[in-house]
Amino acid sequence: MLIINRYLLILVGVTIILIGLAYCVDPNLLLERYGLTTSNVSEDNVYRGAYGGLFLTLGFAITYGFFSTSFRYTSTMIAALFMGGFAAGRVASIVSLGMPHEQIVGLLIFEIVTTLAFAWLLVTLPEKTHLQT
Repeated sequence: MLIINRYLLILVGVTIILIGLAYCVDPNLLLERYGLTTSNVSEDNVYRGAYGGLFLTLGFAITYGFFSTSFRYTSTMIAALFMGGFAAGRVASIVSLGMPHEQIVGLLIFEIVTTLAFAWLLVTLPEKTHLQT
């Protein structure tokens, strides 16, 4: 189970880092996939800061758990909360306004699956177990 935890941390962490880098470089690179674009400097700044900066920071915190036994439990908790928060927000949007672009639905499925996996790992592997290699 520890190996599953480690590799799920690196997979999700690196994915989030790459998304953050893309938003920092040019938010429209990803937004255009969903038929969106930034329309002004302030909107661009929000995407670079929120999606770019926040994704980079949390992606590194999640990835760090792959390498650090003492931070693994914390990284797993961050990953569960981060992915679960995104899933909850997307579900709230679907309830409020209906179904989004099909690729966004795919992201929602990924977020739900990884949230459940991280939650399962947090429950089945006690905190002290995460400190083993």
